[in-house]
Amino acid sequence: MGDCGGGPAGYRPGSPMTPAPDRSTAPAAAGCVRILLLALTCAALAGCGPSDPLEGKVQARDDLALSMWRSQAERDLSPQQVLDFDRSVQEIKFHIMASGSASGSDAVAAAMRAMIDGQTVRHVLQQGLGWELARAEAERSTLEAGMKQNALMTTRPGDTDSANYLIDLKQRQTVRLRDATDEVAHARERLAAAGGGAPSP
Repeated sequence: MGDCGGGPAGYRPGSPMTPAPDRSTAPAAAGCVRILLLALTCAALAGCGPSDPLEGKVQARDDLALSMWRSQAERDLSPQQVLDFDRSVQEIKFHIMASGSASGSDAVAAAMRAMIDGQTVRHVLQQGLGWELARAEAERSTLEAGMKQNALMTTRPGDTDSANYLIDLKQRQTVRLRDATDEVAHARERLAAAGGGAPSP
């Protein structure tokens, strides 16, 4: 039976082809809107920090700040990335000592912290691993040149002491060359994982 306006049930009077609003779906629609807003809020909060942990900034204004930052970073970085960071920090110290810009453990540590404070983890890795790669390549080149020179050396007939010395020297240099080659390969691999080329010295 129609309503007082003569139209079918569920339609407004005067508009026989326009359906009346279905109020039974309003709560469900409101719930969907709330869920969507909550999801957007969570996404916005998650986006406050860098999605890539290597883009996080190192805090190293003093030794305590660096220690606290590193403890927190262990939760975000992979175990290998933590090892790479420690390796890079050590290489930066070597570079500081080799350059003569600081001497003594405290001064070198302070110079290292000043160099990495506020930098991204990626930058620290690229800097330290880049210097490690350059050092390992230089050491390997020196060893290769030395081994070529030693290969030209000869001993007098019957001089077994000199002959044994050259054999022992070749063996030691071969081991050192293998280690240097492994270090070059490892530094290249980890440097590539950190984003490629190293900054200028």
